[in-house]
Amino acid sequence: MKFVSNTIRKIFKKWIKAKGRLPLPVRLRHRRLYILPNRYGLIFFAILLAILIGSINHNNNLGFILTFLLGGMSFISIFHTFRNLNGVTVTSVRAKPVFAGQPAMVKVVLTNPGQQRWAISLVFTEGDPMLIDLAAGERQTITIPHATAERGLHSPAPLTIATTYPLGLFRCWSPLYVDVRFLIYPKPLPGPTITDTGLTEHDSEGESGGPGVEDFAGLKTYTPGDQLQHISWKSFSRGQGLQTKVFEGMLGRSVYFDLNGLPGHDLEWKLSRLCHMIIRADSLRQSYGLKLGSQVIEPGMGGGHKRNCLRLLALTSTGEK
Repeated sequence: MKFVSNTIRKIFKKWIKAKGRLPLPVRLRHRRLYILPNRYGLIFFAILLAILIGSINHNNNLGFILTFLLGGMSFISIFHTFRNLNGVTVTSVRAKPVFAGQPAMVKVVLTNPGQQRWAISLVFTEGDPMLIDLAAGERQTITIPHATAERGLHSPAPLTIATTYPLGLFRCWSPLYVDVRFLIYPKPLPGPTITDTGLTEHDSEGESGGPGVEDFAGLKTYTPGDQLQHISWKSFSRGQGLQTKVFEGMLGRSVYFDLNGLPGHDLEWKLSRLCHMIIRADSLRQSYGLKLGSQVIEPGMGGGHKRNCLRLLALTSTGEK
């Protein structure tokens, strides 16, 4: 029985996926909504059938009344279950970039142009459902976790919006393959920082010796704006005042992180190592550039520069930028 249900589910998913991804916004109408009895509904109708057979065998009028009353209520609930989703609009689906292995927090914006909606669940494939209510005319943002595995530019799994309101006997749902993609960076892999000397002599001006941003160069007097993690608390405890640790990478030298400068032939390992170096250099406020074969990002600093470098790592060998 389980094999048959799984086979039917796979066929249904392939049929939905073959219809293509949908541009947003998407309004849930009768052509996108499906409704069937759920497990509890099947059990309910089996019990109802048993009551009907017993009433016929014993000619019990109270049994007939109970059967038709419950059957009529369940029949009416079909329309209420359908109406609970009909007209709901998926306005937008977006997610910030994350590192591989971290859950992407996908923000789904729903708009309710009609009456109050109750007990609506939203879930990505194999995820945990989020249950919400929508007031009349409300616009609500729901954050749903989405599992990630590999780096790159990924489209989310089908978003299923469903409800069993009011009696829990029928499930009305709509699987949506929305036309949205989000970026997954390589998973950072800790290790020593390996840098390149740069592309030109000008790039290496101001070097103060040492090959990387992790080389300790000494102490300097603390000035407002220095990062707290670089303060030498040992010196402070000895009564020498506030002093800041200085690293080679903080003395004005621009460095390059080069894919070809890393040992081995495992591309994913190299990209993970470069990812950690970029994060490390950014935390040290180091000016750095990135070289991936013929693709070069000139040295820079700041959040925008960091995102550009991580994006290049994520899309390497995918043909997308």
